[in-house]
Amino acid sequence: MDDVLLARTLILIGASGLAVAIFTSLRMPAAMGYLLAGVALGTHGLGLIEAAENTRFLAELGLIFLMFMVGLEFSIPTILGARRDVLVAGSLQVGLMMALVATGLVVTGEHLQAAILIGGAVAMSSTAVTLKQLADQGEVSSRHGRLVLGMLVFQDLATLPLLILVDVWSRAGSPGAIGILKQMAVAAAALAAVAAIARPLVHFGFSGVLRTRSPDLFLLWALMTSLGTAYAMHLAGLAPPIGAFVAGMVIGESEFRHRVEEDIRPFRDVLVGLFFVSVGMGIDLSVIARFPAAIALWALVLLPVKAALIFTTSLISGTHREAAARAAVILAHGGEFGLLLMTLALQTGIVSPDTGQPVLFALALTMGVAPLVIQRNHWAEWPFGLRDRRLAGTEVSIRAESNRLHDHIILCGCGRVGRLVATVLESAAIPYIAIELDLGRFRTARRQGHAVVFGDARHHRVLEAAGMDQAQLVVITFDRDKAVERILHQVKQVDTPPATLVSAEDDLDMARFAQFGATAVFPENLAASLGLADQALLLCGKTQDEAAQVVSKVRTELNPELREMVGI
Repeated sequence: MDDVLLARTLILIGASGLAVAIFTSLRMPAAMGYLLAGVALGTHGLGLIEAAENTRFLAELGLIFLMFMVGLEFSIPTILGARRDVLVAGSLQVGLMMALVATGLVVTGEHLQAAILIGGAVAMSSTAVTLKQLADQGEVSSRHGRLVLGMLVFQDLATLPLLILVDVWSRAGSPGAIGILKQMAVAAAALAAVAAIARPLVHFGFSGVLRTRSPDLFLLWALMTSLGTAYAMHLAGLAPPIGAFVAGMVIGESEFRHRVEEDIRPFRDVLVGLFFVSVGMGIDLSVIARFPAAIALWALVLLPVKAALIFTTSLISGTHREAAARAAVILAHGGEFGLLLMTLALQTGIVSPDTGQPVLFALALTMGVAPLVIQRNHWAEWPFGLRDRRLAGTEVSIRAESNRLHDHIILCGCGRVGRLVATVLESAAIPYIAIELDLGRFRTARRQGHAVVFGDARHHRVLEAAGMDQAQLVVITFDRDKAVERILHQVKQVDTPPATLVSAEDDLDMARFAQFGATAVFPENLAASLGLADQALLLCGKTQDEAAQVVSKVRTELNPELREMVGI
């Protein structure tokens, strides 16, 4: 065994694990941990690992799997259904941002190829960071969330022609406009041909593999499909990641999509992490001292300038100004595909290090602060005064529903869990009022006849309008940590606070919610497990009292330190 290779691998995994653990504990994106590990280990840092051939090979595999997973999420019907957000707002945002940056660079003397690629890199935002943060905040289905998702979909698609341009310019030097158009046409024809050929082959292959009932064979076939299509594109003279995107797109429209996504995810996560490590190894920290003004300028372009342009393009596409402002704040940062484009452009020599390194550093920097900015995207509404007007309107409608209630229950959230709780309360003739922020879940609850109002239970004024000072119990049915903690804090401010019951996803959150003042925490995993055990005891001949006694004993033994605060 090669001792040097083994030592480098251990250093790489250890440093990556430590960095990712630190960033995850700080609720920062894991990608930033990989980038930091690369910076620390690379030739510009401690110099422990060189960008050797085997390292670059693993990074290229990570890029292939990244594009494969993007292809899995690609859906023509979905794009057509959200065509205003994807095709109008998305194309305007990417096109105008590229044009603005490229024009500025050409005017300052940069050659056109580098200017186009830098413009494309700056136009991209981080899909992974943005969607995860919006999901944690429960804003994916909001109006600004749908707009952001549409723009991100177009940005991901726009990466394909930019990757083709990198490939063309790295091979052919400086072809003219006609040559580039020919290359793009050849690439489009190759993509269509591969997609047409791959569709029946994928269906036939996966159907045959499923009949064997072998999970190992299914995984191997999924890996062979993605890598084989990437290699076919390489033989056709195109970048392998483009072929991986086509393979993902074909599988994404089949019934095998979800299983393939789950099986291949561990490979993708590790290899994409290595790709970010390789990007970090290419970041030269000396640019901070050599080009501080350039880094500051690119940070301004990525933050206020990009935000202003996104706000403008969103208004042009017909979006309300409040949603446009929030989308602008959310997307004003660099992304993983921007890092990818800049890394490839630097490696192929299309962009010079003195020009590209400050851009690369600014992309990584703004991507790192993105979660903190996205958490506060509601601040973007303040200049329009909408937040106060909307809260005032919500208060009026909620007070109209709650004025007649006393000793009632406030149900925070009326989704899958909340609707079941509401049904039980109605059967027991216990008065309640439910508050739901998601429009789809609100309409579903309304159709089912539940007493639900539209609003955000995180706001003190909303809880106050729901009669929090007259309520006997507040039930929180969702598991978004920050929102739960904020509601518990609001409840504690009441002179005689009502009891609080929290539905947690698992028992890991019980101690923290208890510290914030929850009267009882209801972990769903324990409830399902003990409920199943209770039924098993009954079917084995135990009486209802005997089964309840056993389950109660186990329940108290699981978390003795929280015995009085756990509900099962």
